[in-house]
Amino acid sequence: MPAEGDVIERGDAVYRVAEQKVPLLYGSIPFYRQLQEGSEGADVRMLEKNLAALGYTGFTVDDEYTSGTADAVRDWQDDLGREETGTVRPGDAVIAEGARRVADVRAVPGAPLSGAVLTWTGTERVVSVDLDAQYEDLVHKGTKATVTLPDDTTVQAEVTEVGTPTTGQDAGASGGGSGNGSSGGDDKATLPVELKVAEQKKLGSYQAASVDVSLKAETHENVLVVPINALVARQGGGYAVDVVRPDGEVRRTPVEVGMFADSMVEISGKGLTDGTVVGVPR
Repeated sequence: MPAEGDVIERGDAVYRVAEQKVPLLYGSIPFYRQLQEGSEGADVRMLEKNLAALGYTGFTVDDEYTSGTADAVRDWQDDLGREETGTVRPGDAVIAEGARRVADVRAVPGAPLSGAVLTWTGTERVVSVDLDAQYEDLVHKGTKATVTLPDDTTVQAEVTEVGTPTTGQDAGASGGGSGNGSSGGDDKATLPVELKVAEQKKLGSYQAASVDVSLKAETHENVLVVPINALVARQGGGYAVDVVRPDGEVRRTPVEVGMFADSMVEISGKGLTDGTVVGVPR
């Protein structure tokens, strides 16, 4: 049996039965019949694709199982240490869409082969977020994000899946009896969001870790910004900033505010330019 955390790729043994390797092949159709000379179908093409990818030759990748295919299968069986029959039976290989990482090994070496042998996942690590449902309008497929790892390094990510809002409401809260009417459970609605990290190597050795995710909901470029605490509330509504002129004079100037982010705020107003000095309370 493999060990938890092992990555199994095409041609690698998923497990051994009676010292015979049962390898992984890529595809979507499990072997459901015996393949031999004269067999035709999509499962034959899948087998030949895998044989070609593993370096075996002497056949054409198509839907027909020819004598050339049989010869390649014999070579493959020889490399696996199996009987060279030239035929492929159900159970001779495990089929998956790609490489897999072993999550849990359930079979015990030496025990009869029955039930689940192991569980596995894809090899690509993802970031999962239970986002407060009130921020649902901020995320969609393609939304960019920055992920901060436990060691304070950051990687860039992109939202690939947005699920359906769910609640953690306590199912037992509906029962009768005395009390103050509170369920005692957390019924806040959350939105499951999954993000993909393109540069997997930057995730280091982390397999399961808590991370911080900053979603990039909106971007404004080439705008003027000031610290949020530079804003001064105006009587009657609105905001202003205290512009400090070169001679030291302070002039309160009305501004229109835009986006807020990272303790800064976008502003615009008459006479404001890049480099204008504004007063900020200490």
